[in-house]
Amino acid sequence: MIHRDSILEWLIVGGGVHGTYLSNALIRQRVTHRSDLRVLDPHDEPLREWKKCTSNVGMKFLRSPKVHHLDLEPFSLKHYVECESCEERNYIPPNDRPSLELFNRHAENVINRNGLKKLRINDAAVKIEPGRSFHSVYGSNQTLKTRNIVIAVGNGKPFWLDWASMIKTDGAKIMHVLDNCYCKKRIPEQAVVAVVGGGMSAVQTAISLASPNREVVLISPHSIRINNYDSDPGWMGPKYLRKFRSEPNYEIRRRWISEARNRGSVTHELYRNFALLRKKKRCRFFAEKVVLADPISTDMILLHLESGEITAANAIVLATGFEQDVPGGVMISDLAKDPGFRCASCGFPIPDRHLKWWDGIYLSGTLAELEIGPSAPNLIGARMAANKIVSEMVK
Repeated sequence: MIHRDSILEWLIVGGGVHGTYLSNALIRQRVTHRSDLRVLDPHDEPLREWKKCTSNVGMKFLRSPKVHHLDLEPFSLKHYVECESCEERNYIPPNDRPSLELFNRHAENVINRNGLKKLRINDAAVKIEPGRSFHSVYGSNQTLKTRNIVIAVGNGKPFWLDWASMIKTDGAKIMHVLDNCYCKKRIPEQAVVAVVGGGMSAVQTAISLASPNREVVLISPHSIRINNYDSDPGWMGPKYLRKFRSEPNYEIRRRWISEARNRGSVTHELYRNFALLRKKKRCRFFAEKVVLADPISTDMILLHLESGEITAANAIVLATGFEQDVPGGVMISDLAKDPGFRCASCGFPIPDRHLKWWDGIYLSGTLAELEIGPSAPNLIGARMAANKIVSEMVK
């Protein structure tokens, strides 16, 4: 129990993959004690958003290899499998990518074994007020004082295309797969469902929705691109990062990040699975943009494509990812108004090599990508962020 007037040594804002990993790393690497660290998060359990999003899209296997997880030791998941006598099918090539079910079970093991749930404060951070001897973090229900903060907030709101927002307002049967209110059970079993999007989430969603009685139409702005990686593995080490971090121009860094990411691509096995469903006539595919949606009844929507072709659907599921704004919303934009909090022209923070944005305020996840590189939001990005923060504390 923390007294309202006490001052923490560390407060992590955000309890997702990054916040959970960082809490584990800061304690186990003896940067701080359990009693001096807390994780502020609006959800009642760790990884709530991760589990919701991966379940919604129907993910079966991760894109990351088995050495990327929430424990500190790279081979922890491998040893967990051996101890639990898990089946070999829990991995698929390349790089022994674990099943989502295995990853989540191992994550729960890490969380329980290290008592990470007990570190959580169930509240949402709305404002950070930096100070000289300590910082104040204002939540919806309380104010916390801390000497150090790690801001590890996740993605923003799901991205809605303009035409989709318009027909949603008109009451059309449309939802976003990453929305909190998304529910697969609300989609009719005997129906034609249009999935709109062009990346992993879209193809996974299309595969998960297809059934003998439900036809799925995947509408992507481009052809299906195949790549087993979010970005080249060279971005996880010195091969590319040495040059990246020596580049003083942050506009160039931003361009390199954008060019490095394999946006709108899917892994080989997802491509094969989708191709099989197309062969079985359970899925159709259009490599086009939707220019207009016309709801002609409560359960029928006409989608007008760029080529002039029109396709009909009983329901629409958007799989268009998240908005590309700077994470953290007003909380981050308010800090950025102070010239002491450096930002690049793209609006993202410029932390130092230890991810310190201001004295005692550190970053992780997407917020740290101008220093971490294109892998910043991923599982390996959490490990890279922790290593940088810890390296300053133990130097």
